[in-house]
Amino acid sequence: MTRDEFLARLQSVEWDDIEFKEAAWAVPRSALETVSAFANTKGGHLVFGVKESNGTFSITGVTDIDKVQNDFLGQVRDGQKISVILPIAGDVHTMPEGSVICFHVPEAPRHAKPVHLDRNPKKAFIRRGSGDYACTGEELLRFIRDAGSITYDSETLDLDPTKCFDEGTVRWYRARFESSNPGKDGSADDISFLREWGFLVEREGKLLPTRAAIVVLGSGEYVRQELPRIVVDLQLYRHGASEYAPSIRWADRVTIEANLIEAWKAILDFYLKHSEKPFAVDPTTLRRHDDPPDYISFREAAINLLIHQDFGDATRVPVIRFFRDQAEFFNPGDALASREQLLDPGDKEVRNPRIVGAFRRIGLSDQGGTGVGAIFDGWRRLGFVPPEIENDKAEKSFRLRLRREKLVTEEQLLAQASLGVQLSEHEAAVFAYLIRNGEIDLADIKALTGLPGPAVRELAQRLAVQVILRPSAGVEGKFALADHLRARFLGASEDITDRKQPVTPAATDDGSTVQVTEQVAPRDTEQVPVLRELTAVQWMIVQHADAPRSLAELMTATGYTQRPHFKVTHLEPLLDGGILRMTVPDKPTSSKQRYVLTNAGLKLKSLRLEDGTATAKKETSE
Repeated sequence: MTRDEFLARLQSVEWDDIEFKEAAWAVPRSALETVSAFANTKGGHLVFGVKESNGTFSITGVTDIDKVQNDFLGQVRDGQKISVILPIAGDVHTMPEGSVICFHVPEAPRHAKPVHLDRNPKKAFIRRGSGDYACTGEELLRFIRDAGSITYDSETLDLDPTKCFDEGTVRWYRARFESSNPGKDGSADDISFLREWGFLVEREGKLLPTRAAIVVLGSGEYVRQELPRIVVDLQLYRHGASEYAPSIRWADRVTIEANLIEAWKAILDFYLKHSEKPFAVDPTTLRRHDDPPDYISFREAAINLLIHQDFGDATRVPVIRFFRDQAEFFNPGDALASREQLLDPGDKEVRNPRIVGAFRRIGLSDQGGTGVGAIFDGWRRLGFVPPEIENDKAEKSFRLRLRREKLVTEEQLLAQASLGVQLSEHEAAVFAYLIRNGEIDLADIKALTGLPGPAVRELAQRLAVQVILRPSAGVEGKFALADHLRARFLGASEDITDRKQPVTPAATDDGSTVQVTEQVAPRDTEQVPVLRELTAVQWMIVQHADAPRSLAELMTATGYTQRPHFKVTHLEPLLDGGILRMTVPDKPTSSKQRYVLTNAGLKLKSLRLEDGTATAKKETSE
């Protein structure tokens, strides 16, 4: 942790990734509990030399730096005190009030959890909010299942393979397998097929099904023996997600207690029953395809829920809730990869590799990952805000929200038009996100654009040079809306601690730097009010100005006769806001003067037409 990072965190709150302790003369007794909690959750910083009083933090300093640091590092390397040796690194910062030591505790590898104290697994801790909590028995079992060298779904079950499979499911699976892998299913009978593809394995001369085989293809009674809970709970509500409460009754509900293939079929039926179904005909094949527009993202999210859940957890149930404005997917079992890694292509460590493989062979799972990339890609194409991921390492749960909310709205297009610079599609998406949230990190930019890591950093650098965003003080990979734009679009500015932080253009491979000529200049917000919405008259102007129009033509189109009032009230705000431009800008009063939409104005008009079409379709379907 750098000095700037420490000072920034000192002004915030103690939370799940940082813990302050006084530790003036000695290592606090609770320090190792915090180390266990950070290691079992997602890592964090443990800072010595800071005192908390009434919710605020002040530097008191560590009196004997060498002693406290050496004692702490000795304890975390003592196998009698802690179950795993972690690569804990420390930084000492000398402040006017005293010296502080900042230790970074990394998250432990999956196979090393639960990290516990005094050689007692019951002394394992997890981090929740700003506290360290001893693991419950169920939480310990979740860690132990995930830590095994043999995955839970690979374990064999002492069952008769001629009785434990659902014949209809196996038949459906083999048909789908043949369709996805022509010529690969050469087995004469089901037992041979199941053995060839790993559903049955030989143990001590007997063919036994794996737990994955029963969960994916098993008959009902055998599935319920191995999984004594609901496989997935489907719930439909007629209101928005913000109105949800456990006491509110659903409008429709289905609970599924069958194998995963049958569960997927039931989920799909429930989804299609309640979704929009636009009709379309492929111009090449002349075949009808009426998949709902959000089908791809929904399919990947639903299958992700089915195949990555913790099947050893009998206390929590996977739930899919459909609201008017979003779908929410809850799963027992956290993702083994970080949020940033989930967005990257390529293979990832998964909890149930045999189950993932079974779905992948029939085209219902990402090749080697989790399908999260496909979820984000599908949602991005629909123009919605990025899906929200909550990968809770403490609770070992995963929650995904697909919000049906447009990323770029009319208000945001008006804001973009007022910048006075031309933004690319990806830059515009980042700007739209910034004026919603005020800050953004590299993972957010990746989610918004689908770009790889290096291109994400280049995009952030371009926007910094254009003075649209600025690096956040002391936080690597995080950015905030530029200060002058924050005042215009977010109202009262938050505390800014790094206003004078310079921006250095990013170096390219040949040693040159990125050059961007357009910059957003600070503007006097009192003289030029932000145009947040258009009046009915201004919308009429926008409708007519896709081709150059004279002032008289626009007045006629809108029914106005008073020229001065029309110009001041309706026309000039569109010019100042970057929606309209003059064809003869250097001679405003020229008799040849015409007014035409800018690129931003054309996008605004197109968005209004799209929204009107979508509304009409929805009303027709209802």
